[in-house]
Amino acid sequence: MDEPKQQAKGKLLGVWDTASLLIGIVVGTAIFKSPPFVFGNVESAASGLIVWGIGAVLSLCGALCYCELATTYPDYGGEYSYLSRAYGRRTGFLFAWMQLCVILTGSIGAMAFVFADYSVAIQEGLENHKAFIASFALLLLTLVHACGFSAGKNAQNFLTATKVIALGAILIVGLMFTGSPATSVADVKPIEANWGLALVFVLYAYGGWNDAAMVTPEVRDHQRNMPKALLIGLGLIALLYLALNFAFLKVLGLEGVRQSPIPAADVVGIAIGPAAKVVMSLIVMCSALGAIHGMLFTSCRLLAAVGIDYPIFKRWNNWNKRGVPISSLLTLAMISLFLILAVGTEQGREFTAQAAVTIRLPEPNWEKYFGGFDTLIAATAPVFWLFFAMSGLSVVVLRYIDRQRTRPFRVPLYPLPVIIFCGSAIFMLWKSLVYAGELTLLSLPVFLLGLVLSMTKTSRSTSE
Repeated sequence: MDEPKQQAKGKLLGVWDTASLLIGIVVGTAIFKSPPFVFGNVESAASGLIVWGIGAVLSLCGALCYCELATTYPDYGGEYSYLSRAYGRRTGFLFAWMQLCVILTGSIGAMAFVFADYSVAIQEGLENHKAFIASFALLLLTLVHACGFSAGKNAQNFLTATKVIALGAILIVGLMFTGSPATSVADVKPIEANWGLALVFVLYAYGGWNDAAMVTPEVRDHQRNMPKALLIGLGLIALLYLALNFAFLKVLGLEGVRQSPIPAADVVGIAIGPAAKVVMSLIVMCSALGAIHGMLFTSCRLLAAVGIDYPIFKRWNNWNKRGVPISSLLTLAMISLFLILAVGTEQGREFTAQAAVTIRLPEPNWEKYFGGFDTLIAATAPVFWLFFAMSGLSVVVLRYIDRQRTRPFRVPLYPLPVIIFCGSAIFMLWKSLVYAGELTLLSLPVFLLGLVLSMTKTSRSTSE
């Protein structure tokens, strides 16, 4: 079996490096936007915190599944390897293809625009240059990672540490607040609870932890350290999310959180006054950069794994002397840059809508789905959750078809965590289909092209 060149350089990620990568990807901007939607769909503050806790438990069940998969099949690409082994190489390739063309690259582009939006909030006069700012952020982080494995690791650790310290500061401000909440119990308006919808927003806030599995071969002593990194990283995120939401409620009250589009900024505003806008903008910008860099770091390893198996994409497995799959990284950057222009700008959206109509697909309703990248994410979310559910189920499939394989980590209380995780992914698949409707068809041309490419010759068997 061919191996990526990075293998020869040693496994250089420790437990905290990997946990930092996971935290950097997951803790993006959702924690700043989701609380009003979560608490706006539950009847009480306690119910909202319970939903955040349920999201943590569901994510933990998924992490346990990935601990078994990652330690049993420590290949680059994470789900690409698991899906290929469980369901055949075409399924694995289709997963990687959709990640490359729309899912991961769309998320990278979306985070780049979040960075641009908050840059504009700090410096007036940049409103017409958001695409340029987003592109600059993407290309700068691409250059940082291209400088080498160590440079990428250090940059990720710095960005993650900065955002955690900043969020910790918000938490301390909230917990030390001694005044009365902005809204009292008497101000709380009765609502029709929808725990299912609240859980959708919570699970999106926890999304991305699975990407850490893509770098398993580069984790030092991965059989022991990969489970530690996944569980420690998710555990810290769960504690941070619960504590932050408690602080929001303490300062703003339940109705205050429901009504605030940016509860973290309101908490900071109470502490430091008018400067809160600048401080929160810097925190969100740092958070967005950490998410972008984390996705670039992990997803270029996914393409490197595809390059091992498919001669047509063999360049993706070209690693530079500094331990980076440079062709994969540049491919991701260029597609993300294309999406920034195609769905992040008014001219690009017009072109994309016309192209969709030309091939008899539904015209994107940009306004309904809150703009370019939210529309793209809505269109591809069903595909993401389908592959997510299949990845969880692959624990069962691979235990059956590959019984002789040594499993350094086995899911405790099997199969209960697998059932819970797959059930949550199927629930999200259903919700995303209901939300997107016919918009899902926009990903069909990309999927069909991937299906054709998946039939090309491979260099090895997925059973190896």
